Amino acid sequence: EKGCMGEGADVKYYYFSTVRCHAERVFGRHTCCFLATDIMPTAVVSTTNPLITTVVIKDSWALSKRNASDDACDEVRSLNKIKEGLSAQAAAKDIIFPKIEAGGRVSFQRNGEWVEDNTDMVYGLGKLAEDNADNVHGPGKAPSDDDLFSVLTASVAEFVTVICDAMRCHSAFVDHCNILHRDISDNNILVVRREGIARGMLIDFDYAIDLKQKEPGNLHKVTGTLPYVSINNLSESDVERTSLDDWESMLCLICWFATRGTISGKRREYEELVKLPIAAWRHDSTNGMITAKMSAFSSPESFMSTIVNNFKPEGDNGEESNPIKNLAFLLYKRLFQNPDLTPDCHGTFEKRKHVEPERRELSIKKELDAYELLYFKQKIVQG
Repeated sequence: EKGCMGEGADVKYYYFSTVRCHAERVFGRHTCCFLATDIMPTAVVSTTNPLITTVVIKDSWALSKRNASDDACDEVRSLNKIKEGLSAQAAAKDIIFPKIEAGGRVSFQRNGEWVEDNTDMVYGLGKLAEDNADNVHGPGKAPSDDDLFSVLTASVAEFVTVICDAMRCHSAFVDHCNILHRDISDNNILVVRREGIARGMLIDFDYAIDLKQKEPGNLHKVTGTLPYVSINNLSESDVERTSLDDWESMLCLICWFATRGTISGKRREYEELVKLPIAAWRHDSTNGMITAKMSAFSSPESFMSTIVNNFKPEGDNGEESNPIKNLAFLLYKRLFQNPDLTPDCHGTFEKRKHVEPERRELSIKKELDAYELLYFKQKIVQG
């Protein structure tokens, strides 16, 4: 390999016994994740003598521009920027985030020349690759913690803690590193258990961008995991993606998991889930998803009746669900019914106003002004 460990660096070997994520196809993400260590085992690894891992190695084939300097979404570059931006921040000492040690695009020698390991080289795709893009082979390496799982929690309190930790990471990345994640999903939030205490960590920066180096049109592309993608993102509107879209994605994730059940092993069956309104967020067409989300978020009453009231009761009398209901409703109010906004901002919901003298509530529908929404989105983020 060349470039992943730095110019002139010696080859370093790692040992693993567990593959957390298996690659199953050539095109697309094609990602493998290994929990590994650089200490060679001196005895046979078994359940009674497990390998003590110190790093996570991610081996992926991400869709990238052939010229690395033209690639706005570069996970290794984003992680290096995060490592640099948070290293001296006191606020970052209480959050858990991936700290990259090495990573980059893989090249190898062929006929005396260094050749990048990508699908063009493997299959000879040449100009057939759209937008001069290939799936580029690029491993990354970051320290691991005691236990890493995607969102699997033992209680509602653990779930809320993990979610809040992940978004504290997100805020730190935006505030101190100018990195916008753009793919908030259950696969990208890990539960990190340290001495039995669950914490949350946000991972996977394949879609992340540097907000200071955005290229024209880059913030308008649909990115993310469809059930959690914001209305603005799904609609492919001209409004730039901001951290507000990621917060809306988090709201959608909270709602989906609260409906399904947040406690591992005690979740609703698929047959029951598909009968609920929230199922359209996952199983409908893109237009169907947009319609379902706009309907659910159109008013506090609609959000409560179609979404929150269908959260799976947790605990003997359902009271354990209250914290997540409160979290979801407060986040919804902040995003869609923000008291800091002027009455002129209608956003994604229908504004209502009292009309004298009858004081009847009338629904006022107007065409969404992209620039207006962008202005108020920025106001929310700054506030």
